[in-house]
Amino acid sequence: MKTFLTASSLNKVILLDYLLESTTWRSSKALAKVIGVTEKSILNYLEEFQQLFKETGQKIQLFNDHNKNFQIVKEEDFPIYTLYLKFYQSSYNYKLIDFMYHHPHQRLTDYAESQFTSLSTVFRYAKLLKPYFKRYQLEFLPYRLELKGSETNVRSFYYYFYWNSTREIADDWPFSTELSAIETVITDFEKVYAVTLEPLQRKTFAYWLAITLERSKVVIATTDATKQRVIDSDPTFKLMQKWHKICNLPLSRDELYFLYQVIYDFGIIDGNPNYENSYALAHQQNQTDSYLAVMNLARVVKENFEFQLATDDLELMFNFIAFHERSAFFNGNSDVFFNRSYIMELKAERPREFQIMQELRKHLLKRAQPSVKALLTNWQQLFLNYYFILDYYDLFAKKVTPIKILVQDDLHHTHRLWLMNKVRTYFGHSFAFEFYDYQTPIAEVDLVISNYYIDTGNTPLILMKNLPTERNWRQLGAMLYQLTK
Repeated sequence: MKTFLTASSLNKVILLDYLLESTTWRSSKALAKVIGVTEKSILNYLEEFQQLFKETGQKIQLFNDHNKNFQIVKEEDFPIYTLYLKFYQSSYNYKLIDFMYHHPHQRLTDYAESQFTSLSTVFRYAKLLKPYFKRYQLEFLPYRLELKGSETNVRSFYYYFYWNSTREIADDWPFSTELSAIETVITDFEKVYAVTLEPLQRKTFAYWLAITLERSKVVIATTDATKQRVIDSDPTFKLMQKWHKICNLPLSRDELYFLYQVIYDFGIIDGNPNYENSYALAHQQNQTDSYLAVMNLARVVKENFEFQLATDDLELMFNFIAFHERSAFFNGNSDVFFNRSYIMELKAERPREFQIMQELRKHLLKRAQPSVKALLTNWQQLFLNYYFILDYYDLFAKKVTPIKILVQDDLHHTHRLWLMNKVRTYFGHSFAFEFYDYQTPIAEVDLVISNYYIDTGNTPLILMKNLPTERNWRQLGAMLYQLTK
């Protein structure tokens, strides 16, 4: 966060996050101690929040008890990161990256002049961007305001930068090319391809088109000969050329190769089997690295989970190939602002599943040929896709030792069946269970659930009412988590 935020903005983000996580009122004195500022600063920050929250239509509210105690409450589905981003967007480095994109031939001195500040001030912030860009395998030259690296990687960075910071904000089109002109070109694309894009697909395509049109005036995105051969072998590539001719776009053949990859790898053409199948077939016939990565995954899943992925299903193969191809566009975590790590989140929240994913990666690397290993090094991007595959096919359950639960209460059998079903409904997505009844010795199970007290020795006991309360369910959830750590 310090890459973008000033000390003051960082304090505001920490304060906002702290109040959102709090379930009770907090005094200004206590808040000042937590954040490490004066009470006067806390009151100023909260006044700023009050103005900011008005823009949300009361979806997030600040409650103020005589300027002494405070509480923030938001609607469950309100995306809080849109508020955090306002602090990011007001920072020197956000504006610097935006300036660098829109003025590719200008330098840091020009940016300092545009901000009416000194070169030393903007350089102090700009130098923070060197390690920031390094994690994406891009070299940043501060005084020249230049990113050095693969043009595909550079464009992908700008895509994620603008997509993550503006897509939720109405009427916030961040590019120089008029949106109306982009929409006309997309409409022509729909006609040529005989498809109707969903709103999200149109928006994704609009961002990529704008970046391609604007960056192609600076640097051409070259495509290596191997990828060109794959694309040329797909007969639907002719439609890309036809669309290009109809729209009279100022793009080279290299740029068309680039856009072909974008429309498939970023889901713009999703839901159209003819195109998906043609794409998958081109990769299969050319034995591309992404195709081989999917086949490597299928082998490892078969060996370790005794499950056969349907590699003869071209639509399925399209999806699996496409996410591998997309991972080659950008190195590292695509959450360019918050750097949120799903790997670390899984480690903290579902340690057993995290361990299974670690084992999966080890087996994938062991079985992979060198070119596939190179793809797998970008694990930050591939992790979530592989996780979804295992979860979708319930493969975690094959590796997870079920929790043995003895349900022992003094009600009829129907109640016990009902309770078992409720436990599966509430927690079955995270845990595997084996249920036992009266005949099973307590020492042979992991947990006992009962509506009356029993001496269970060293085996944990959860007391539940006949109609379990929210507190009962929370206690059970906490116990299940402890048992599977």
